Amino acid sequence: MNPAKADTMNFSSSEEHRMLHDAAMRFLSDRHPLDAARTAATRPLADRLALWRDIAAQGWPALLAPVEHDGLGLGLADAWVVAQAAGRHLLSVPLVANMVVLPSLCGTGLTGTAAQWARQVMQGEWYFADATLRPDGSAFVEGAGEGVPALAVRCPGPGVLRLDHYAPVAGASGLDPTMPVAQAARPELRESVELEVDAGVWRRLKTRLTLLRSAELLGAAEAALDMAAAYARDRRQFDRAIGANQAIKHRLADDWMALDDARLAGMAAAASHDTGASSADLDSLYVPLLAIEAGRRAAQNAIQVHGAMGITWECDAHLYLKRVLRLAASLHADTSSTEWLERIWEGAGA
Repeated sequence: MNPAKADTMNFSSSEEHRMLHDAAMRFLSDRHPLDAARTAATRPLADRLALWRDIAAQGWPALLAPVEHDGLGLGLADAWVVAQAAGRHLLSVPLVANMVVLPSLCGTGLTGTAAQWARQVMQGEWYFADATLRPDGSAFVEGAGEGVPALAVRCPGPGVLRLDHYAPVAGASGLDPTMPVAQAARPELRESVELEVDAGVWRRLKTRLTLLRSAELLGAAEAALDMAAAYARDRRQFDRAIGANQAIKHRLADDWMALDDARLAGMAAAASHDTGASSADLDSLYVPLLAIEAGRRAAQNAIQVHGAMGITWECDAHLYLKRVLRLAASLHADTSSTEWLERIWEGAGA
């Protein structure tokens, strides 16, 4: 990040962001407690659609869509707050993909079927599972489930985006049991839409997805750290709290600092993206690197603090670790750490 620019940026949350954060935390605490996350793979379609309608009533799916397309016209910094809260509560529907893809494309001239899909998502009628296509024609589907169609977005050529609408596939527990997933060898393609877009649209779309997935990862890691700190204060050995031991309290303090560094980098990158700053692309490259490193360490250390109990089904710490690992794998599947570092090096040189 440009040091000269850092002095002029306000990294503290605005009053609006604090209010948005508090509202999101209250809603998710009431509507999506950890018990709901635990049973994500077995929840019936009616329950998932009811949850999505309530989420849409909060305005989150329409947050990034332009006002002239029935959206809220807010920025990535606002979406960051919501995605981070969703990560803390292990939200079991693919909010980030539905908050980014179709709403972001509304301003590029969506018409016909694609515009209808966007309206359905933003109005709470439906949501899409997030499909990632592989070279062999198979697909990995996040948020899969009976009755939930899947959507894949790709860039087949310069200035062209393709939206592929696939039939629902049954979801199951994967690495992260709080988010049902599926692997479809030959997904059933129902409809495709091609959009002619400006050259930078694909890059902006990928940047938004990367930043908000990083925010979700950080939210889960922060919840794991909070849980570990609370346990360290309460658990006693030899008539003293285990958190009094330097080996534990220093590790937790280091984790807090690393997560806060990643959070501040994410907020700065989101602000750069919203203002169209020339450093926006470079700023965004630091975020997934910091988030993955800090998030993995914090979630893994939370398991260590809890000891053997941390990996039991009754303890929530392992759920946060698995969410962090899944999101880290998703981010690395798109771009490796080596590629991010190369882009940072090249960008800094330029």
